[in-house]
Amino acid sequence: MKRWWLVIALLLSLGMNLGILAMVAVNRPEFVRQQQQALRPGAPGRLPQLAERLGLQGEVRERFLERQRQFNRETAGPRKRLQVIRQQVRVELVRAHPDEKRIDELLREGADLYLLLERSLTTDVLETRAMLPPEAERKYVDLIAQLQLEGPGALGHLPQPLRNWWWQRSPPPKPTPKPPQAGSPPAKPPG
Repeated sequence: MKRWWLVIALLLSLGMNLGILAMVAVNRPEFVRQQQQALRPGAPGRLPQLAERLGLQGEVRERFLERQRQFNRETAGPRKRLQVIRQQVRVELVRAHPDEKRIDELLREGADLYLLLERSLTTDVLETRAMLPPEAERKYVDLIAQLQLEGPGALGHLPQPLRNWWWQRSPPPKPTPKPPQAGSPPAKPPG
């Protein structure tokens, strides 16, 4: 008696098990956090890498990093509050008897926060551009032009096809050669 159906069932079972394991791995909080940072060039964990890609060094690099950190600190609270407001509006909208006065209050507060966040973002981008040397400013503007809009007070993220392109198109600065150690043969001159 042929039992080809058993082979098919085992293969399907193996595929399901692999799929479940992959989903468990992908949904781990640290993996999700890494992916979110990889998608957003301005994410706090990516700022030093962004500064390298822009070719920033010395005082300009430190000012750039501090400006971006300041922006993240200033806008974190309002961004979180705006998310809460949006959730509260949705809760009101799906109630049996929505409170229109409460919805209006939430929308006004949300609009004020939205304007505050957009002004903060605009100020950050303009101040950042003013502090950058011309080549770094060109790269910065190029990056911003490629970002998909995400929400108020956020530059957004790169679309999938452009993520690797931007992060890999300008290699990081070459490391400075280390001086020879005692007892090692001297380096050969080029040529």
